[in-house]
Amino acid sequence: MKGMIKITSAIILIVVLVPGWLYASGNLPSFSPRNEVVIRAINSSLPELAKITYQKSHRVFDILRNLGIKVPYTYNEQLLKITSIKNQVIKICNTIILDQ
Repeated sequence: MKGMIKITSAIILIVVLVPGWLYASGNLPSFSPRNEVVIRAINSSLPELAKITYQKSHRVFDILRNLGIKVPYTYNEQLLKITSIKNQVIKICNTIILDQ
């Protein structure tokens, strides 16, 4: 009986901890439509409204960040930031290589 309790508790821990770990690491497969799919569908059906909403929301995010409120960056903002950092690194590397 004591062995069964250990086995069932181990199974329960695995069933609870593994999905939690996968979710926290961003590797949990989605079982529902992703946000990007819904956003793309709305953007394709109402492009003018989507453009206005996008611009206003990012303006509000910038205002909130300037006030010191932590607002997480959206996926697009993260990609733009990564691209700008990558371009800066390439520029620095090119100046180092070409100047020497």
